[in-house]
Amino acid sequence: MAMNSCNREDEVKFDLHIHTTASDGTDSPEAVVALAAEKGFSVIAITDHDTMRGVPEAKAAGRRLGVRVIPGVEISAGGQTEVHVLGYGIRDTRRLEETLTRMQLMREERMVRMVEKLRGMGIDIQLDQVTALSAGTVGRSHLARVLVEKKVVRDVREAFVRYLAPGRPAYVEREKLKVEEAVRLITACGGLAGIAHPGQSHGEAYWRAERFRALKPYGLRCIECHHMAHAQNVAAGFEQIARSEGLLVTGGSDYHGQVKAVSLGDGMRFWHNKDTDIKLFLEALGEHI
Repeated sequence: MAMNSCNREDEVKFDLHIHTTASDGTDSPEAVVALAAEKGFSVIAITDHDTMRGVPEAKAAGRRLGVRVIPGVEISAGGQTEVHVLGYGIRDTRRLEETLTRMQLMREERMVRMVEKLRGMGIDIQLDQVTALSAGTVGRSHLARVLVEKKVVRDVREAFVRYLAPGRPAYVEREKLKVEEAVRLITACGGLAGIAHPGQSHGEAYWRAERFRALKPYGLRCIECHHMAHAQNVAAGFEQIARSEGLLVTGGSDYHGQVKAVSLGDGMRFWHNKDTDIKLFLEALGEHI
């Protein structure tokens, strides 16, 4: 397919990076789909952290409201500076969930230790206050929200800066898949694997063409070139790499609801070929507009 512009009537309003209460978002899967329908989106991907628990509810809402819901996931891989690997169109969900369940247990164990560290610093916080904020995967953002509610910090950002980021007093490392393993797992489960917001994970100086190229034998298919963390020149640089390496160009808002000042569809204003790219992406999934 030629990389030319599409007619206005062929345009598809979409967002390929969305979180729900199944991980660290504040909107339920059904509420996210309802919001997407209200705002005129016809294609969205649910990409919760290390879980696909929110997908069935979202797909049911999508069928009712006329929104195509792509089953997805965002796997936290790598070391202290995480690399997030997106998976789209997972077919073998049972196999993937076996691995994700183990990862969720490690998240829960980590949260116990982080709460203990905060309590050791004299901060009155209980584990159930944190887990109550999640319908699935529990993470540092839930802990940050409790710290805000208790007025220990002013906002989520301060919670990370003071307590929860790597090197800070309440941080606890957890075991993660290697990036190659996450890409290979998604591919083996019938999905399209992509690197999420590479400009935010390590930075564009780290994510040069050769690093993406090294992941292609494991099944890498996409680069999330367009994201709120990417300035125009950064997005353009990743687009150039994706096209030269034969990888799909993707993008999304990384919507989390009230946790972040981000709306559905944000982060894609510099994407000039998005109508063609979403068609290529859906064709790769075996779907058609």
